[in-house]
This record gives sequence, structure tokens and C-alpha cells, in this order.
Amino acid sequence: MAAAAPNPEDAARSSGSGGGSGGSTPSALAGDGDAEEAEDFTSSSHCSELSRRQNEQRKQGLFCDVTLAFSSGAATGSVQSCEFSAHRSVLAAATDYFTPLLGGQFSESLSGRVEMKEWSSELGPDPETVESVIQYMYTGEIRVSTCNVHEVLELADRFLLLQLKDFCGEFLKKKLSLTNCVAVHSLAHMYTLDQLALRAADMIRRNFHKVIQDEEFYTLPFHLVRDWLSDTEITVDSEEVLFEAVVKWVQKHPEERSRYFEELFRLLRLPQIKPTYLTRVVKNERLVAANEACLRLVSEAVEGHAIRFENLKSTDMELWSSHMASFQPRFGQNMDVIMVVGGVSEGGDYLSECVGYFIYEDRWVNLPHIHNHLDGHAIAATESHVYVAGSMEPGFAKTVERYNPNRNTWEQVSNLTTRKHSFGLTCIKDILYSIGGHGNFSPGFKDVSVYEPEQDKWHNLESAPKILRDVKAVSVEDRYVYVTARTPVDTDNEDGLKTVTTRYDTESRQWQDVDSLPLIDNYCIFQMAVASTNFYHTASCCPKSYTVRDEIARQKSVCASLMKS
Repeated sequence: MAAAAPNPEDAARSSGSGGGSGGSTPSALAGDGDAEEAEDFTSSSHCSELSRRQNEQRKQGLFCDVTLAFSSGAATGSVQSCEFSAHRSVLAAATDYFTPLLGGQFSESLSGRVEMKEWSSELGPDPETVESVIQYMYTGEIRVSTCNVHEVLELADRFLLLQLKDFCGEFLKKKLSLTNCVAVHSLAHMYTLDQLALRAADMIRRNFHKVIQDEEFYTLPFHLVRDWLSDTEITVDSEEVLFEAVVKWVQKHPEERSRYFEELFRLLRLPQIKPTYLTRVVKNERLVAANEACLRLVSEAVEGHAIRFENLKSTDMELWSSHMASFQPRFGQNMDVIMVVGGVSEGGDYLSECVGYFIYEDRWVNLPHIHNHLDGHAIAATESHVYVAGSMEPGFAKTVERYNPNRNTWEQVSNLTTRKHSFGLTCIKDILYSIGGHGNFSPGFKDVSVYEPEQDKWHNLESAPKILRDVKAVSVEDRYVYVTARTPVDTDNEDGLKTVTTRYDTESRQWQDVDSLPLIDNYCIFQMAVASTNFYHTASCCPKSYTVRDEIARQKSVCASLMKS
């Protein structure tokens, strides 16, 4: 049965009501004339959930429209390839690398296939690492480790993933050490990570004498070895060591490296090498003996040792002028120096002066002043710096400064955890240990704290078993700290002091009492020093030698008279 046609007026009325699709929809809450009210809604999980689902679709091969093919081994003739499916819209949104490649008129855009070749490793990138980087482009999440950071960095650099590349640089900066600084420096240069390159270069300069003992150094290409030998700030024990390093580097691959020997040899400061070593070792080295230019340089260096510059004729000065730089020690060459820092003037003022005594040159020189005015401070040397901490001057009682001998400068580092003076400071495995001390309103401290230069942070360890003040500390066998100090007989009475000697094991963090040094006067000035397996102690009227293995004191035959405080 057919339905009756609607009345035209009813139809018009219906079309003008809120129920029709063609008319306006009145708000259920707002009355006539009321302003519309609205709120924005954002789902915090929507984007992450969307990227997660897209990544799952990629793994399952759903809706994928591009293939990334990573191939390697072309140079060896054994080509290996691994392929990954993806969505071109996601890749193009993730990085500018894929936008023109997949959206323009390139063959990759038309074929939907992108070939990835030429990797630093002949085997190409590890498939798991590639998968993690592709997943990062979808989700923004990745796990970087010391095992995969090189490949992640290479992929991030190739795909223009700048944030990931910077993260890899920061990660490597945190992991920088003597064992990897050469490799990290090479990576930083390869991928233009300037801050990382500067940090690694500084570590290499400060520890060059150790770096050349590592096999990693001998894998460097010629241009990097040349750059390091040209660097005036590298820290070396002697020029002889550098000569041996050059010979060793060439001998690793003599067929391809022998041609570079003369250029590297010219960078050595031969006049700084002992004449006997020049004639017996350098001159007889096969690489030198086979090169007339190198032999001539050796002869000039030997002659230079025998000639005094003030007796040279003007023509002779012209001959030597081109080689004057080689007669100066490298700025970073290690030399034995005794430093004196701070103290009290005759007028009772705290001093900031610093002087150094160059032992083999038998001369004193003025060094840059420390920034603080010091007395009662502690001083210790690591492989690369001299640290000065604490003071009886309240304003400087927590400050720590370090002297960089390569740059001849002082710089402030993190403060001590406690204001103090007259405490022990020593170095074990390039870590500083601060022990005990005295405060202006305290009978003394039990504190033990350590400073790690790479992190520039102090943190406290377990306290010593007793108060230790007027502390003298020495390190032995790069593990033990021997401490001689005064401790109150009664903590409520500062006048009653006794001398104690104790040993701290930095590995087990245990204290062990040893035979106390027999001080005749508990208020005398005393010092300690280590030589071989003995540490030497001077106090009152008798110097003593203590064998650290059995801690048995041997009376020395020489007596000394020391001032009393």
C-alpha cells in the first residue's frame, strides 16, 4: 500500500526544524540568545598510540609502500642485503632525508625501493640496530649502548636525525675514558660532533704519554698522527718516546706507511733527545738509515748539542733559525717540578702566591697566583692536575682549585662538602680522597669524601672511626691511604690530643690501626712522604722510615731538628 504524500507546508516546517539535516542544530544546553560554550579536548595518549600502531603495522607489513634495502660487501664481491618495509608518509615526516627522495621524481619515489650502500663497516650495519633506528623514526624511542652507539650515530647522520645524533654525542661524552678517547675523537671528527671532539682532544693531550701505549693509537690514519705530533700541547715524558711511537706506527703497515715516515720524523724535536740515544738508537733505526734527509736531521741535532748559541757566527744563526722551535721542549712535556702554594706572610697575611722549582734546571719560577688566600689547605696531584682545597680563611674553607700545567692556569671546581682546614688530601687511581680535618667551631671531623674529576663531584663515604685533625695522608700501591693525625683523648677537651696512625683500604673501605708514630711532642710540625715501599715521617727530633708491608718502624741514623708550632 502506497504512503500518502506529505503536505508541502508540513515538509517545509520539518525541513526548518532542528531534526533535519539541512537546518541549524540548536544546543541542548544553550537557550535562545546565549553565547556558545566550548572546550578543547586533547588525548595525551593519542599520538603515542597512533605511532605505536603504525609501527606494529610496519612490522606486520600492513599498508607499507616503500622498502629500505641495506647492502654491504660490494668491495669484497660478497654482497649481503637486509630489507625493511615502511610507510613513506611516516619516513618523510620523520626526517628531511626522505622527503625529496620519496616525494619527488627520483627513481626511489617511483619504484618504492631505496638502496642504502657504502657503510663504514664492510659488513654493513647490524640489522637489529637498523630496526631500532627505523622504530625510532616511528616512535621517537631508542636504546643506545656502548655496543651500538657507533652504528646508531652513523645511521642518524645518514638519515639527518639531528636529535638522535646529538644524543649519541652526549652519550659518548659521558663514556669518554682513556681507553676509548682516540676512537671517540675519530668518530667525533667523522660526524662533526664539535663539542665531543674538543672534549676527547683535551683528554688525549693531557694523557698523550698513556694514549700512545694503547694499540688504538696505531690504527689512526696518517693525517691524524701528523696532527697529534704537530700539537704543541701534548703531554709526553720525552721526545724519545715519540720517536718510538712513530716507528711503531709505520711498522704496523710498512708497505703503505713507510712513505710517511720522513714527514712524521721532521715533526720530532730531535735536539730534545739525548745525544747518546740519537747516535745509538735513532741513527741506527732502519727507517732513518735508509733516508738521507732523516740522517741529516740527526747529524744537525747531534752537532747542536755540542755548540753554544752565544758562540755562533751570524751565518750560523741563520742556519739554525729554521730549527729554533725544535730546541724548545714541547709545551706539554712532563717535567719534575716542586710547587709551593699559599701560606702565611711574615706579617700574618694569607697568601695566594704560587712558585715552582724545576728540579733538573735548578731554578725557581713564578707561577700564576691561585684565586684564593690560603693557609691550612691541602694539596694533591693527579696525573694531569694539581688540586688545592680548603683553608683556615673562612671565605675559602670549602673552595677547591686545580692547576693545569699544560695551560699554566688555575680553575675553580666543585666545592668541598664541608668547610675545613688541616685535613688530608691524596690521590688513588686519579680519584681524590679528602680525610678528616678541623673546623673553626668543631674539635675535628671524621669525614671521608671522594672527588671524581670527570664528573666534577664530591660525595661522602663512610666516616672514619675517630676524629682526625692535623692530618697527613699518603697513598701507597694506588690502593691504601696511610694517615697520621691527632685525635682528642676526650672529645670534650681539645687540650688532650694523641697521635694516631691508621690505614684506609679504598677497595674494601675498611680502616685498620697500625703502630702510631712516636711523636715526642704532640704539637710538633710533621710531614710524611712515600718512596718505593717505605713511607718516611719526620717529626720532633727523629726521622723514621716505615715499611708499609709490615708496618715496622726502623730508626734512622740521622736526626733532625724541627720547629714546633
